Amino acid sequence: MPVPTSPIAPLSDAPPPGMAAMSGVRHRIGSRLLEGCTEWWQLPALAIVALAVAAYVIWTYRRDAAELSWPVRVGLACLRLGALAALAVALLDLERTAEYEIVFPSRVAVLVDTSGSMALTDDHAGLPRQRQEQAVELLHTGGLLAALTADHEVSLWRFADEVARVAVIPRGGPLPAGDAIGEALAADGTETRLGDAIGRLLEEDASATLAGIVLITDGGSNAGIEPLAAAEAAAVAAVPLHAIGIGSEMLPVNVRVADLVVPLRVFPADRFTVTAYLQPQGLQNQRVRVELGELSEPGAGFHAGQPAAGAVRVIDAVDVVLGVDGELVPVRFDVPGLESPGRRGLVVRVQPPPGDRQPDDDAQSAEIEVVDRVTHVLLMAGGPGREYQFLRNVLDRDKSFAVDVLLGTVAAGMSQDARRILPAFPTSDEALADYDAVVAIDFDWRQLDPPARGRLERWVAKESGGLLLVAGGISTEAWLADPRMKAIRGLFPIELRRPSQVGIDGTAWSEVARPLEFTREGREAEFLWLAPNRMASELAWDSFPGVFSCFDGGSPKPGATVYARALPPAGRVVAGNAPAYFAGQFYGAGIVFYCGSGELWRLRSTADGAHERLVTQLVRHVSQGRLLRGARQGRLLVDRDRYPVGAPVVVRLVLPTATAASPPNCRVQGPDGQGFDLALTPEPGRGDVHRGSFVVSRAGRWQIDARLPGTGGQVSRGIQAHLPDRELVRPRLDRGLLEAVAATSAGRTRFLGEAAWTPADALDLAAAVPERSRRDYETGASDPVFKERLNALLLTAGVGLLCVEWIGRRLAKLA
Repeated sequence: MPVPTSPIAPLSDAPPPGMAAMSGVRHRIGSRLLEGCTEWWQLPALAIVALAVAAYVIWTYRRDAAELSWPVRVGLACLRLGALAALAVALLDLERTAEYEIVFPSRVAVLVDTSGSMALTDDHAGLPRQRQEQAVELLHTGGLLAALTADHEVSLWRFADEVARVAVIPRGGPLPAGDAIGEALAADGTETRLGDAIGRLLEEDASATLAGIVLITDGGSNAGIEPLAAAEAAAVAAVPLHAIGIGSEMLPVNVRVADLVVPLRVFPADRFTVTAYLQPQGLQNQRVRVELGELSEPGAGFHAGQPAAGAVRVIDAVDVVLGVDGELVPVRFDVPGLESPGRRGLVVRVQPPPGDRQPDDDAQSAEIEVVDRVTHVLLMAGGPGREYQFLRNVLDRDKSFAVDVLLGTVAAGMSQDARRILPAFPTSDEALADYDAVVAIDFDWRQLDPPARGRLERWVAKESGGLLLVAGGISTEAWLADPRMKAIRGLFPIELRRPSQVGIDGTAWSEVARPLEFTREGREAEFLWLAPNRMASELAWDSFPGVFSCFDGGSPKPGATVYARALPPAGRVVAGNAPAYFAGQFYGAGIVFYCGSGELWRLRSTADGAHERLVTQLVRHVSQGRLLRGARQGRLLVDRDRYPVGAPVVVRLVLPTATAASPPNCRVQGPDGQGFDLALTPEPGRGDVHRGSFVVSRAGRWQIDARLPGTGGQVSRGIQAHLPDRELVRPRLDRGLLEAVAATSAGRTRFLGEAAWTPADALDLAAAVPERSRRDYETGASDPVFKERLNALLLTAGVGLLCVEWIGRRLAKLA
């Protein structure tokens, strides 16, 4: 019989673990009088009183009815005692209540590693298989979920740099579909926090019904608390940890191109640097040949890890000595320049040494845009403040930018280091179309008339204009008070509100720096990196003390991305989330980036070139859509060119006009040559913008092709997927760690590299997990009908017995 399946429940809809179920009901009769006797002497006192009354009745009849026969005396005494007994029962205040039996089911938590190392490929049962695919297969077709849910409620969790519950499967309930499990457990984490994940589960499921935790991981813990410390806490809680190891302890002899870093754009004949990272296994101190070449056309197909013969023009080649296993070896190429403008494809390939077992990872390609024009920037500021001066100087020194200036407080004839000083905002769409980016630093938008504000909105939405908005403490709150600024408010990625309207001081300076806390999206955004790689950038940002103000304007808009927040100064408590300091959004065909205060210049004290690097990257990021403005039939946009494995990619196709034709066809091809169709749907309220998303599941180059409706034309875009730095350092299975974790908590271990997983293995593991259901009883309301009937019966019995006794006494001629 096939196993019933159901779509997997998202985290927000997953029921809490340990959901109780009612299994039966029973009735109990109790006395409120007796239950109210809480002191030790009260029940004995009641018993003594009852015995004293009974003794008095018996003594009375022995004295009054001495001349009567003993059967009559006993009968009359029993009638009197029966009447008093009915009264005593009434005084006990008996009631009938229902007790419901509540069953808390035995629970098992399944914790699946979704860090970047789970996207690696190993030799599994004689076939190359991705670790994440092995984990999903183990859960679904391998029968682990079915075996565990036979006797337990199962909560499915994912962990990497964060821990999240994916679904809760009730005992005997339908299982999630395999495709849904795979999507929910995509390997997209940048760290492996195994100890933190175990600790979180022990906190969330701190109950006697937690029977065990099943770990599915490669064991490469590289951040957070020590897993053995968490295992000791599990042992104290009597929760065994059963570890299933995925991956290989001894990776095959191999050298792979782990990553390829190229600049996004260069000018013709300008020198630039390409850096590749090699990762060897079993080839320490061996020398290999590494080549940098240019593809005959971007996105040229690869076969068995190598581009087609004749498709590469070799630019440079170097010999490299490989390091120890897993160590990343950087290979730097200084390219003298590329002549012709346009999109070009570069490839780095390594000549594999003898014994290389995986030739399909010997090369990686990336795209670079050779542009033959400078980026035209309109720099607008409320006044010549410090942020304006430093930013203007950075752009003025870089020959790839041409800067015009519009100052809100400049006097006629004042000199500025810029190409032109504008007396007013561009007065026509054509004049504004000369610019690729507009940088506005605490600008008073009331200086623009309504046609100019509409012109700016159209330039961003229709012409892919890039907008860099910097809030400030002088003009920002002032123009927010003007109700005519609706078009300008709409451009911001946050819901701007005047801080005074919500009872906060949004722009007040603090005496101590407010550190910036980057979100996951911020840590992955390369246009915010202060160094060539992520780890070095995080170190640079960590050394930055912070900013002294942040405009607290409101919450991010739907679809916007928060990259960093300004934490409150030490000693201050802020209700809710800290205000967004870096945020961005797509607005039509354009990109808008927001900064909470004009303090980027403070990065000058952090590291040499940090401020210059960030400023130029931000301006180029927002203006990237303008490189495609010549493609009048349509533009294919993504928010960046490089993504970590497992990250979602949002694809936007911008058409010249809204279309009612059939939806555009979009095709995505991965680095392994496998492709799939991507559905694009119109954005609400914008028929000219179609949107879709997918997840990059493998490292390498991904190709996106969209066919335009009506015209038959096609637009394309390439992106690069890479594994996180920390996940590349130790990609092998850590068998010793998993065995120690399981032994510490009295659990079991199983390693997929030893033998193929079968449903019998799932049943064996499930049998090792004890059943820990717990039963409680919940008391319901008392039954009023029972008490009413009982009181009526007692009254009838008491009165009846007294009447019969009176008649008997009359017949016996007693007083």
